[in-house]
Amino acid sequence: MIQLIQPPFVQLNAPYPSLYYLRSFLERQGYDVQLDDHSIGLFHRLFSSQGLERVFNDGAIRLAKQPHLEPHAEHIARQYLSERELWIAHIDRLVAFLQGKDREYAHAISLCNNNLPAGPRTQALLAAHQHALLPDQANILASTMLADLADFITAVLDPTFSLVKYADSLAASIRSFSRAESALQGYVLTTFYEPLLTETWEHCTERPDILGLTIPFPGCLAGALAAARSAKSHFGPQFPVIAGGGYVNTELRHIKAAKFFDYIDYLAFDRGYGSFLSVLDSLKSSPEADPNLHRCIFRGPSGEISGSADTSIARYDTIDREATSTAYPDYRGVDFTRYILPVDDTNPMHRLWTEGRWLKAYLAHGCYWHTCAFCDVQLDYIRGFQPVPVEPLFSHLLAQSQQTGIRGIHLVDEAAPVSSLVELALLNRKAALPLTFWGNIRFEKAFTPDVAALLAAGGLLGVSGGIEVASAAGFKRLGKGIGLAEVVNSCAAFKEAGILTHAYLIYGYWDQDAQEIVDAAETMRQLFAAGLIDSAFWHKFVLTRHSRIYREKEQGRHKDLVIIDEDSKNPTDFFADNDLRFAGEGNYDRYTEPLDSLLAQWMQGHTEQPVRSAFPFAMPAPTIPPNRVKELLAAYLTQKEKSAQPEDLENALAIFVGPQPWIEVKPTSAIMWWRWNFSEYAVRFTKSAHNKADQETELTVLTEDPKATAEGVLSILTALRSADTHKADSAYQELRKLLPQKTADPLWRFLRGSGLVVLTAAAR
Repeated sequence: MIQLIQPPFVQLNAPYPSLYYLRSFLERQGYDVQLDDHSIGLFHRLFSSQGLERVFNDGAIRLAKQPHLEPHAEHIARQYLSERELWIAHIDRLVAFLQGKDREYAHAISLCNNNLPAGPRTQALLAAHQHALLPDQANILASTMLADLADFITAVLDPTFSLVKYADSLAASIRSFSRAESALQGYVLTTFYEPLLTETWEHCTERPDILGLTIPFPGCLAGALAAARSAKSHFGPQFPVIAGGGYVNTELRHIKAAKFFDYIDYLAFDRGYGSFLSVLDSLKSSPEADPNLHRCIFRGPSGEISGSADTSIARYDTIDREATSTAYPDYRGVDFTRYILPVDDTNPMHRLWTEGRWLKAYLAHGCYWHTCAFCDVQLDYIRGFQPVPVEPLFSHLLAQSQQTGIRGIHLVDEAAPVSSLVELALLNRKAALPLTFWGNIRFEKAFTPDVAALLAAGGLLGVSGGIEVASAAGFKRLGKGIGLAEVVNSCAAFKEAGILTHAYLIYGYWDQDAQEIVDAAETMRQLFAAGLIDSAFWHKFVLTRHSRIYREKEQGRHKDLVIIDEDSKNPTDFFADNDLRFAGEGNYDRYTEPLDSLLAQWMQGHTEQPVRSAFPFAMPAPTIPPNRVKELLAAYLTQKEKSAQPEDLENALAIFVGPQPWIEVKPTSAIMWWRWNFSEYAVRFTKSAHNKADQETELTVLTEDPKATAEGVLSILTALRSADTHKADSAYQELRKLLPQKTADPLWRFLRGSGLVVLTAAAR
């Protein structure tokens, strides 16, 4: 039996997908698998009436024996302790409410009376609403109360704790394993996680053959080490433990810290399927021998570090590729009601990340672009692009949805391929829209108005994509393969279709000046003002060892980039090394708060403030023309109108994604009605041009037999609404059989703006 564990902490609204992919793969190999999500498990241990009893007791002791807070912070901590009975009385209902249960709790806390405990976050929220909240706002109030409790734990008991990560600063590119190891002494791990681990081993139906851990983020490392230590304590020091995941892939490829392998015996790299299987095969054949393992680092029999993250064995490499296309995440048996749905932001796009129990899956491994200068393009998770066959994946997700009751899909691709998204939307539409989905994409020209309209009709809710540096120089320098025009065009197409958009932004490149930063800010202001972006997030640039920038630096380019590489003084302690420091990076810290402040204003609809006014220091005036985005949007609309012409229809598909039209027959005319994008459209078929008044949502068509022509057009649209795809040129020719070209062409253009989608071969 194989035991798989997700260590704490990751997002608390849905299971992280990696182990559910791995379980599916291992069970197909004939193994029995037990899987536990200790992220949500530890959360419930901590945030319960019993857990808070322990927290407040220990907090009071800590404050009495070792006062270490600033006077103001200690005053706040004492306030928590004075309201401990209220916190303990509320916590179980609060968590149940965030799980989607106990809906009556919304009325209880929205009263904001003296029975409501509150920390600084909650007090600020209540003050902002004049202590008058509606029950509909209770979810954000409950989420804020939970964040307040987390702040108390962090301030008084465990400075490394956070709701969705643990001791991440002690794991991210820390050269010394000794520093990362120190997180094991943290209060939350020792007081709450270790008992949970002991119970896990005691409840095993049989002794596991191996423990598998996923470490997707730095904030999961301490939990993984604690789980490994506990397993070896319970099952014996020779009990094998293997770990993989995003953090392992990026940070630990050059590990030399021998002591790390006292906890975890094997590190599996890249896709992980072949690595895990090669370890299992080795353990079955000869556990004491020095094995030859696929993409794996481990400690050999004599104590030396053996293996390599890049050692590829052909048989297992084939297994990796095959599993990428055929192993799908298996969420059977997961109790999704355990997960909470916190609302940390009222922004509708931000809420997608937390306010939904999503089935997470990917349409492709890697990124089809894999060229951006800042990205880890040398590593397989970016470079090794491999699309997944969409039809079997959709069938699997549909079955998973029926088994779990979860109908939302979060696509966790680096950048979902356009053609795969289109196929997914077509399949979902054919199945009568049982699923909704959202995920990461690239803002590019392939997302035309037609593609966006089809994706929306096929269940797409929102997209997130990288803009990074919204300036002409930035796009070119980073190798994005797009410019501002492509960003405007794709975002406009998404927004017209009713799809939410989120942008990832980066500032603080080693060669970036204030002019580029303010120009990027001005461009983003214009994008928000035009309604093209719903939300965004600015990240500070991090130079990584596996990026194109670093590779070019090694090749002699970027002479002005000075890397400060802090290798461990003790080679046997050398640990994580992906993130690299560079000279001058601290100079960009002063931009963080102003840029975040601007984003907060823009996401609330306040886009009139000049961007320079947000900076408390001198900034140059933007060189971006104040109407730049509007000009690009006008060009987009012109191109959209041109693409509506009945030209170049060969090899294209036509789909009418609007609702079923209906016909109203009158003595001298027939009117075909339907609604599209919240507007009512009408085509008036008539013998006479009298009272002809064409407008954006109404068209008059002259014909000798209005009723027959209307019924013929309706028949064409009805066929185009069916699940089967139809050739666009055939659909146009059917229209020409009913009407002469001078009449058919305006009707075609009208339909193209009111629900008739044409997909070119490039989009498929």
